[in-house]
Amino acid sequence: MATEAAAVQESWGLSRGSEIDESLVVIDLLGGGTRYEVFRAWDRRLFCEVAAKVVRPHRVSEDRVIDGFLRETSIASRLQHPNLVRLLRWNATPPRPYMVLEYINAKTVADHLDEIGTVSIPETCLLGIRMLSALHYLHSSHVLHLDVKPDNVTMGDPPRLLDLSLAQGYSGPLRLRHALGTLAYMPPEQCMHGEVGPRSDLFALGVTLYEALSGMRPFSEGDPDATDPQERYPQLAQEPQPLGDILDLHPLLERVVMACLARDPGRRPRSAIEMAVALHGVLESLRTEELYAWPPKLKVYRNDL
Repeated sequence: MATEAAAVQESWGLSRGSEIDESLVVIDLLGGGTRYEVFRAWDRRLFCEVAAKVVRPHRVSEDRVIDGFLRETSIASRLQHPNLVRLLRWNATPPRPYMVLEYINAKTVADHLDEIGTVSIPETCLLGIRMLSALHYLHSSHVLHLDVKPDNVTMGDPPRLLDLSLAQGYSGPLRLRHALGTLAYMPPEQCMHGEVGPRSDLFALGVTLYEALSGMRPFSEGDPDATDPQERYPQLAQEPQPLGDILDLHPLLERVVMACLARDPGRRPRSAIEMAVALHGVLESLRTEELYAWPPKLKVYRNDL
């Protein structure tokens, strides 16, 4: 009985037709994490389907959780990009603080890997370019995502980068107070309370693209309960298996993805733009013009950026 009571406390227990508040009606449960439940809902105010991200009942009284909620809404409310999920509105009032996001029906890369298999090389290149477009915008807006992974990348048209719950604003080198992120996709500096920056997001995107192409992760699975940092975070010591050993692909694509996985941030691509231009070069070499992210011979960035 105690276990059942704890489960009730951790969930709002909302089902189809339940009201989150008078403006939001639950359609079904989409998922969630340790802090939030996420519902597909009907928004009576916007008169459309939305994703409602609701703070779990047992976390509402925690200052750290509410501070994170306010940080996420503050960051997301000032961002507008075609490849980022949009925050539509939010309500911080107890008992159910929530944020309303646009509802994205497309499968994530994780869904695709589970249900279909690996992603083709041209599609992976274009998906990477679109995610780099979102990351370039975030970094230009002085925001780090810090949780790029297959579960947070959709494959729709346009593809979207989801979930800013771990995003951090920055104006220079940002030192983390504790490990933050999803274990398998975190760069070494994110694992060890180091200084994170734009190249930290490029590492996570590199892991995501590696997995999309090969169906495998570049590092072995860490033990979240281990006390030895290298057992908990294998990326601290392991060298990733070269992609070219797993599948036949363009050498430039392998170089770009493998460069993202360098332990030293200084050896990773310098910026999201630099990496996007390299991936577009792969598309051009494959002559897949229907997938080009921009028209041929168009100058899409300044060299001094």
